[in-house]
Amino acid sequence: MNPTSALVELLETYHDLHSNWVERFDQPPSPVEFLQIIRRNRPVIISNGFSHWPAVEKWDSSYLKDKITGDITIAQTPFGNADSVVKNNEDGVEYFVKPHTTQGSFAEFLDHLQNDTRESSDPVQYAQSQDDNLHGEYSTLLSDIDEEIPWASVLGTPDAINLWIGNGRSTSALHKDNYENLYCVLSGLKSFVLISPLEVACVRERTLPSATYKADADGGFKIVPDDPPSDVSCWPTLDPDNPEKTSPFWDLCKPLRVDVHPGEILYLPAMWYHKVSQKCAPGSMCIAVNYWYDMDHSGPFYSLCQFVRSSSLLLANGPTFTY
Repeated sequence: MNPTSALVELLETYHDLHSNWVERFDQPPSPVEFLQIIRRNRPVIISNGFSHWPAVEKWDSSYLKDKITGDITIAQTPFGNADSVVKNNEDGVEYFVKPHTTQGSFAEFLDHLQNDTRESSDPVQYAQSQDDNLHGEYSTLLSDIDEEIPWASVLGTPDAINLWIGNGRSTSALHKDNYENLYCVLSGLKSFVLISPLEVACVRERTLPSATYKADADGGFKIVPDDPPSDVSCWPTLDPDNPEKTSPFWDLCKPLRVDVHPGEILYLPAMWYHKVSQKCAPGSMCIAVNYWYDMDHSGPFYSLCQFVRSSSLLLANGPTFTY
């Protein structure tokens, strides 16, 4: 058996042993049941996991404006594509591009989201600071949610609790996190494309130079490479909604697609690739809270994923690939 055939067999066996849908639970699992879910390293949807939160009833625009009276960190991009691979027309180079960030009035930010439309040419705005912001600039909202989720206690204490507020113009490009993630949707619809870490050969990971969107004098954005230069390694460059033939193993990939509705929690296992888009009614917002827990690097899982990644890169850069 050649190395390519071995990788193909791994992917085919994995898919034969797992369903192509995301399992749903009508009620939160017990801690023991959740531990079993974690060990399988498969995403699940959990309903009725935070229906008791005051946030469920309280978090409308008026209430949020009363609670957050100062400025917040706002991410801005031309197309809603923060932290994504973009080709710079000025030098022809593909960069990993971070959003332009600015400080602005929270009330004006909400007004902008609610009046924004897909036809708008205005910059896309998103509150996505990902820095444990519910213990930071949104701390006045912390009492409206649980700081810890009892049935997830096997994961320990969350490393971060983040608030996400945006509208239907924002999309998170395919990426992965080395965190166990509980993603709670309060308003709007979140659509996830999920790809197992064992399918790393399918997502065309690359090392890319890093850059940032910067506002220009014309109200648009330009891509400014980092100074001093820096790189982002092992970044998936494939768009699962427009895969083309940039990955020779894409035909062996079986992404899971799932919509997460208000009142539902997505358990997103560590190291799973995910792309996220969202929808909300005109004049409304998409709001979510997520809990990040540090993954357990002991045992075989992390090492196995690293081995599969290294093997995949060797095959992808080799002279042939037949299967």
